[in-house]
Amino acid sequence: MNILNSRMLRNIERIVDLFLLNLIWLLLCLPVVTIFPATVAMYGVTRKWVMGKETDGVFRSFFLLFRECFFQSIGISLLWFVLAYLIFVNYHLVQSNLFMMAILGVLTLLFLSITVYLFPVMAHLETKWKHMIRNSLTMAISYPLSTLLLIGILLISMYLIYLIPALIFIVGSISVYVSYTICHKLFLK
Repeated sequence: MNILNSRMLRNIERIVDLFLLNLIWLLLCLPVVTIFPATVAMYGVTRKWVMGKETDGVFRSFFLLFRECFFQSIGISLLWFVLAYLIFVNYHLVQSNLFMMAILGVLTLLFLSITVYLFPVMAHLETKWKHMIRNSLTMAISYPLSTLLLIGILLISMYLIYLIPALIFIVGSISVYVSYTICHKLFLK
């Protein structure tokens, strides 16, 4: 009976931690400028959980990681927002040209593939931003099935939030946990 109680308590504690992590992340994403540092911090806390490292609590771990990665992730976020904006604008410019739309579709898929690895790489490695982008590209190309799975997790999460907006309070942290678990296995290879 004690084994069942302790296992159930651990599971309840993990669900509460996921909810709190998601709530902190949402609050820190409200100023749009901090989306990248908040997301990297969320992946960092999840990384500690996946690796079995003890955390100082969700709040303390999150804010330490947020502060630690703030400036580097702000720099990458500026680059990423510019690239996303250029892709968006180009879609509107080349709508009538099927060939250019195909090229832009491939570039968008490449951009999305790099993006799904960028946050786990930023949380896992301490290196320059150029190397993070290069490592994310390398992983996206080296593991195409995992890349498609990670993109699928992202799209399904967004769709679930679209269908049931209240899920915004838990789906983000669950999808980050699952995504980082997949990436962690790839990091070990």
